[in-house]
This record gives sequence, C-alpha cells and structure tokens, in this order.
Amino acid sequence: MYTKVTSSVKINGQTSSPIPIEYAIRQGCPLSMQLFAICLDPLLTNLENVMTNVHIGRRTVTNTVLAYVDDVTLLVTSPQDIPRIKTAVEQYAATSGARINIQKSRAMAVGAWDNCINIMGISYHTELKILGTHFTTTVRQSACKNWSAVAGRIRSTARDAYYRELCLEKRVL
Repeated sequence: MYTKVTSSVKINGQTSSPIPIEYAIRQGCPLSMQLFAICLDPLLTNLENVMTNVHIGRRTVTNTVLAYVDDVTLLVTSPQDIPRIKTAVEQYAATSGARINIQKSRAMAVGAWDNCINIMGISYHTELKILGTHFTTTVRQSACKNWSAVAGRIRSTARDAYYRELCLEKRVL
C-alpha cells in the first residue's frame, strides 16, 4: 500500500537514521478503521456463536456481543459461558496477535450473579459507563443516574437561557 516508507526517532534533539516500515497502516489513514473492523469480526462472530442467549425478565436477547470501535461489551448470564469466552479470546489472540488489556477491562455483576467468579482476571465494579450510559447493579439506580445527568444538562441549558437578554417569546423557544 505504501512504498519505500521510512520513519525516524528523535531523542534529545538527535534524529536516528531512517527505519524502513515494511508493513502497517499509517496513523490517521481512512482505511485503518475498515481494516480493524474486518480483523475484529471473526472474534465477534465466534463469541456470538459460543455464548448462550441472555434472558432479561421474560425476554430473550440474542445480541450478547456489543461492539463499538475497539470497545467490546459481553452480556453474560450463564457462568458456563465464561470458559467458552476465554477459549474464543485465546484462539483469536493466537491467530491475530491481539491481546485484551486486562487493566482497561471491567466486569459487573447484576442481580444474583456471583462476583466471586474469576473472569480472566478482570476486576468487578459496581458501576460501568458504556458509550455514555451509566450501568449499575440495579435498574432503578441506573435509571436514576442516567436521568439525573439528563435533567442536569436541561437545567443548565435553561439557566443559561434565563440569564441571556432575550424577550419572553425567545425564552419560551
């Protein structure tokens, strides 16, 4: 894709001799996102195939694997899924060379889930924020946390509009 590409390193004001770049995608290349999605797809597909469906109330949710860019969220309701997830991730790592960053990974036990179960060394938390949405161990706490954030933003916008020099009609709008 790129021909005769080199890079140099600058340390203490001294520039190294050129280092040939034989494979990779340049940072900021528009193609990098599509290639990443293509590379991540086998992991996501494998995880969807090995995990059981999630049961929330009386409903069955078939989307147990949610991915956005490089953030992957797994909804697990059965402890029997954990060894399957671990195997799928290990197979993907062996094939692709990609690794999970355990320090950036989070687990949260909701409901009667036993948070003593070791999930690949990932630490448990009582609250998670996924794509801007707060999740806690109960639905009530999650709803309160998310709605209070929305109400706070609305209150702030209304307060800003109140102190502006506007006529009544513009304030109502």
